[in-house]
Amino acid sequence: MLCQGRSSPTKEKYAMEHNLIHGSISNIKLKLEDIQDAHNKIKNQIIATPLLDAKYIGKYFCKVMFKCENLQTTGSFKARGVCNLIANMETSERSKGITVSGGRNFLSAISYYGLQNSIPINVVIPKDAPLADKQRYRESSAIVKCLGCDATEASLHALNFSRDVGSTFVRSTDKLELLAGYGTVGLEILTQVDKLDAVLCPVGSGGLVASVLLAIKTLKPNCLIYGVECSLSPTVTKALQEKKPVPIQTKPNIADSLSEMITGTNSYNIIRGYLDKMITVDDTWISRAMVKLFEREKMFVEGAAACPVAAMLAGKVPELRGKNVVVILSGGNINSNRVAPIIERGLLAEGRLLNLTVTIYDSPGSIAKLIGRVTDAGADIRSISETKSAQKDLSIKVTLLLEVNDSSHGEEIQQKIVKDYTVSEINSI
Repeated sequence: MLCQGRSSPTKEKYAMEHNLIHGSISNIKLKLEDIQDAHNKIKNQIIATPLLDAKYIGKYFCKVMFKCENLQTTGSFKARGVCNLIANMETSERSKGITVSGGRNFLSAISYYGLQNSIPINVVIPKDAPLADKQRYRESSAIVKCLGCDATEASLHALNFSRDVGSTFVRSTDKLELLAGYGTVGLEILTQVDKLDAVLCPVGSGGLVASVLLAIKTLKPNCLIYGVECSLSPTVTKALQEKKPVPIQTKPNIADSLSEMITGTNSYNIIRGYLDKMITVDDTWISRAMVKLFEREKMFVEGAAACPVAAMLAGKVPELRGKNVVVILSGGNINSNRVAPIIERGLLAEGRLLNLTVTIYDSPGSIAKLIGRVTDAGADIRSISETKSAQKDLSIKVTLLLEVNDSSHGEEIQQKIVKDYTVSEINSI
């Protein structure tokens, strides 16, 4: 067993996977003609997603437009690459089926479009993959196999399985047909906006940003292209530092669909020659960006798609003041059980949640009086719990989770409560 005796993957294993999966395509180069050809092949299968003006993001700083790939049928830009991959397959290849591994956006797309095109799909995912993801693939009639302890091991199992059954193995990174499909995002942007100064794109293994780079820079060379990735998964940043794709060990993060172990060879060769700026953002800013998109823009997106907005909120693109900027919202596939914790983290980061532990005397109406004091100050109580003291003073510790307007409002409430009560703990960000 690949996972026996080891709880986390090693760099050697990443390198093995890269050599097995990417080695045979390392000399392939993407061309604008490939992207244009892909556009003609897939335009009747995918959604030409809208380019919408932002209502709040960038206000008083620059003009922001959202390229809404979260509105694709399968919820992400991956649909474009998958449709082009299938369009280029021979009839004999289709009949043998496809074996795949990779992130949920890619697997959702290839399961769905495989069913639409009557192609048998074998999905190989780690044993601990979310139940909701497994169910989604099965709903598209994919055969789901849970093998390996992580995504890297699942990919190696998928490669071996494809050889055993004679199917075509496809992973979600660096294959020419996939990149060409992804690049149609760039072509569409150029037809949707006349004045374009910059594009901000989420980055995982680099496939989307590389193909968008090639499409836009070839036709509009003065347009700035920035890549944004999570600081806990800096795959492309590391590749640019080392001047070659190198394996990294990612850490769990909100932008989990960007958590690739290594940059694709084809993608890296494009990125190193064209990319204007590479930016990293942390989970705190990503969660804040997601909350802003939910509340102000009415956009339901995953953490990866929020990364470019996080870069703007964090003040990492001051040179774009007054510019016309397109932000690619790459996907909207987020597991429902992660939504509440992410929103709570974003509210904490905004200073809009305040956790207070207050000691009060155990007497009739004492808790009601405390609640009245808090609500009179303009806070909403999200939760409340009490613990009776074992001491002889008959005191109670009451813990309140409060929603406030902002950090200054939270400080105002703290000052009012501290005047009348003993506050033993205050937690806010």
